[in-house]
Amino acid sequence: MAEYKYEYVARIIKSKIQNAEYKPGDKMPSIFALAKELGLNKDTIIRAYGQLESEHWIYTVAKSGHYVVKAADAAEETPLIIDMLSTSPASEINPYKDFYHCMEKAISLYEHKLFSYSAPKGMPELIGALSKYLADYQIFAKPQDIFITSGAQQALFILATMDFPHGHDAILVEQPTYNAMMDIININKIPVISIQRTARGIDLSKLEKIFSQNKVKFFYTMPRFQNPTGFSYCNHQKKEILRLAKKYCVYIVEDDYLADLDIDPKNDPIAAFDTDDIVIYIKSFSKTFLPGLRLGMAIIPARLQAAFMKMKGAMDISSSVHSQGALEIYLRSGMYKSHIKRARAHYQEKMVVLDAECKKELQGLACCFVPPMGIFAYIEVGGITAESLVIRLEQSGLKAWGIGPAYIEGFDHTEGIRLCICKADTKSIVRAVQIIKNVLY
Repeated sequence: MAEYKYEYVARIIKSKIQNAEYKPGDKMPSIFALAKELGLNKDTIIRAYGQLESEHWIYTVAKSGHYVVKAADAAEETPLIIDMLSTSPASEINPYKDFYHCMEKAISLYEHKLFSYSAPKGMPELIGALSKYLADYQIFAKPQDIFITSGAQQALFILATMDFPHGHDAILVEQPTYNAMMDIININKIPVISIQRTARGIDLSKLEKIFSQNKVKFFYTMPRFQNPTGFSYCNHQKKEILRLAKKYCVYIVEDDYLADLDIDPKNDPIAAFDTDDIVIYIKSFSKTFLPGLRLGMAIIPARLQAAFMKMKGAMDISSSVHSQGALEIYLRSGMYKSHIKRARAHYQEKMVVLDAECKKELQGLACCFVPPMGIFAYIEVGGITAESLVIRLEQSGLKAWGIGPAYIEGFDHTEGIRLCICKADTKSIVRAVQIIKNVLY
């Protein structure tokens, strides 16, 4: 994969810091001086310094320049503990500086709105930007149907606990499923039904039987890059799920949290095929962007909007108005598309390495599912519980997640772990697979 010029400059400077050519506390060359030395433009050096600062290699002193951070604060090239547990986006690609400028712009552009109550539904400006953004995913939602939430989890909580017009109360979930959704169901003591999901999908005849014999409120699903497995449905399966839901008057809650990372333009969400307003589409920016924003969105069918809005207003009046204003500017400026382009390349490189290492090192020891894109891979093991495997891996220097909490209690399931690539570089991924091999051997 080609390297950007600013990434090349940042890499060279990191090397010089590691080799003590630049020592802790040293002042870095000025932007003008380094640009002249390397024969590059100043913007390239500014971006390189910005990346180094976001990774805590250097820091800025106003009206003075850039300095090398203390050695203890510098990023380690090979951390002692490999983190394949955390799901926060990789810090090296997060656009802190760009979004900071958008936040400043939002204050000047929306100053009166930012410091007063906003509509619980969300800022009209952001909703308009999201309506255009969704069209790229073949979802042509009207602004009046889009609601801004404080993260996707708020939308899931509201939908799980509010009444639906058909009076049904049971929620159907895949097994395994998103553990936060399981928490919402368990905390609120909501009736739950399960259906097994594998790399091949779900049993559609069993799905029809469940729909026909139970009062299902909605089917909660992550059609692509499912958390925790990374599994994805093909378009045929999505259409069949939608057909059966329509036949038995069941709503679908589609959690499309990683839509932005999909590299297949023909892989459409279920909502793209919905002509009967039975799909509730949920999108979050937490896993591909800045999780601290706590912003998500939901497309709510007209007959559910009053109940959804009543509960949303009772929970928090409105989601962060400042974050909404900044995100609107970020989307309309085209910066978000540029960020996603970088993120896809960044994560795809890691997934390719993880897939190759698993095929080379774990064949015969475990069943590995590593999708071509996304952030999660699933390693299924036999002869050892996921809980004990996680403990042994951490003792060997690797943090991973056992997927037990993603199952309903009593559901008969295989043992496995989820690996998340967000915080691990390619060298760490190679080491991680070797650790798994050594523990399982």
